[in-house]
Amino acid sequence: MPLTPLKRLFSIVPLTAIALLAAALPTQTALAGGHTGGAAPDRLFDPAKRSELRGTVLVTGANRGIGLALAKNYAERGWTVIATARSPGNADELNALAATNDNVTVERMDLLDHASIDALAAKLRDVPIDVLLNNAAIMGDAAVQDFGKYDYEEMAKVFAVNVAGTLKMTEAFVDHVAASDQKKIVGITSVQGSIASLRDPLIPFYKMSKTALNMGMSSVAKIVKRKKITIALISPGAVDTRMMNAALEHANYQGKSFMITTAESAEAVINVIDQYERKHSGMFLAHTGEVLPW
Repeated sequence: MPLTPLKRLFSIVPLTAIALLAAALPTQTALAGGHTGGAAPDRLFDPAKRSELRGTVLVTGANRGIGLALAKNYAERGWTVIATARSPGNADELNALAATNDNVTVERMDLLDHASIDALAAKLRDVPIDVLLNNAAIMGDAAVQDFGKYDYEEMAKVFAVNVAGTLKMTEAFVDHVAASDQKKIVGITSVQGSIASLRDPLIPFYKMSKTALNMGMSSVAKIVKRKKITIALISPGAVDTRMMNAALEHANYQGKSFMITTAESAEAVINVIDQYERKHSGMFLAHTGEVLPW
């Protein structure tokens, strides 16, 4: 039986809003095998705590949405920002940011084009990167992710961008990060990649890609430990973006009261990144600072 609009609302809102609700609820620490331990502190990190850290950050998918907000926030903090986009010529707002900030540069890079990743890594070979912020991702067409209508080419594209593209970026830039002072690689993931939090069958390609990303980056965390690199996995929250609104539209839900702005998300995400230490490497956190279940 098709889901009614009301049922679709309750099927998607708990997942997308869970990171917001987490701020008011105690969490449990995820243990090996996906089990949970005793109650953890309300927050591991404080999402409102700004640091005085400065450095160089590379933000992927910085032409719009959360990526653009991250680039703006880092620029405002005085960081050197390398902002990437698939089509820089069409990134008007990002180009305007770069035109008024000498510390912001825009570079072409497409996660589906691994040669473009290698080219950018070669161009920046002598640039230490304190934070490699893997933000770029796609949801894919929600309509072809309904059971019985699965489009496997669309699934492959979602995985190619969200998983393979991010892992390729990590491989290509690992030495740039190792040469920096802060040595952090961030994967912007999603609470929708949490198997323990699964409540609805919508957008499975996107969900599976984020679950795979979490596993991939957790594995990388063990590999790059010898390079003293920290891997951070952060869900940015339920953010008012084109991607989020497409998911809600597919669910026949138009409300936005539970969402946060891209600027609010960026502020919290950066504050959480700044508080990551090597002992936290590979942990899956919400933008609100809590550990999320796997």
